[in-house]
Amino acid sequence: MRKKIINISLIFGLVSGLACFLFFIMLYMGNDNPLQQRRPDVGINILFIFLAVFLYKRRQGGYLHFYEGFSIGFLTNLIAALTTGTLIYGFVKWIDPAPFQNWIRDGKQFLIDQKEALSNVLNEESFKLQMQAFDNAKPYQIILDDLMFKQFAIIAIMLIAMALRRQSPQS
Repeated sequence: MRKKIINISLIFGLVSGLACFLFFIMLYMGNDNPLQQRRPDVGINILFIFLAVFLYKRRQGGYLHFYEGFSIGFLTNLIAALTTGTLIYGFVKWIDPAPFQNWIRDGKQFLIDQKEALSNVLNEESFKLQMQAFDNAKPYQIILDDLMFKQFAIIAIMLIAMALRRQSPQS
């Protein structure tokens, strides 16, 4: 059973990661800062998580434990985020660094524009540290950013696993 969970998560995670990367490429074609606009791709992950859990349940005769659904969802999301982040990293590292540079520029501009609004959260020292962090940013941080952001999908993973669970009578 563990092998089935890993296999289905790997397949759907890779396909989801590729779909998210294609979404990034579509944004790249029409936008100078596709890294800032790509947040809706978490919906792509959630769709593939649902499909993975649904297919697994179907192959198990209609039965699914919560831990199976959650494991599939978590692994699918993790693999998809790693795949997406790695592909985008490769793109900005070897094909066109402009999206990464624009992402840094816009992030710094956002901090400058919102300095007053963030003054209760960000003191002058913290502001300088944030600006310095942008100056020292490296393209590999795209992978970490994707991993961190897509953890919001855990809420959807739990809901999907709970909605689709159905235990066999002997369990």
